[in-house]
Amino acid sequence: MEEENKTANPEEESAGAENPREDGLPDLGKFRSVDALARAYRALEAEFTRRSQKLKALEDSAPQDGKAEGTGAPRDEELYRAVSENEGVRARILSDYLQSLKGVPLMTGGGAGVTAPAEKPKSIREAGSLALGYLRNQKH
Repeated sequence: MEEENKTANPEEESAGAENPREDGLPDLGKFRSVDALARAYRALEAEFTRRSQKLKALEDSAPQDGKAEGTGAPRDEELYRAVSENEGVRARILSDYLQSLKGVPLMTGGGAGVTAPAEKPKSIREAGSLALGYLRNQKH
């Protein structure tokens, strides 16, 4: 019971840590020996280091206003490289963008081209001329 009263009052506890015991040895609190205190300190120091490293890793992986912390390289550049290497992602982004352009007649999706209104020839000669013009334009 006496031990509980000692730890209940923080002022008494800190005063005990500053003052040596009656036998001249330092008060080690809950630790039975200096070795036990040193082991506990090393364990605490190791845990603190682990947590600091984990926090640093989390901070480095979090987006920082478009910049990767520590390197100065823009995060946008990293994203651009990652997307440009993935054909599926590029196609999806482009398709979404083109669909967002309402009212603009663009070719999207299946690759079907925009065609001119059908021109119906009135004679064989006109049909030959249209065909020849079509074939000449296909080569360029």
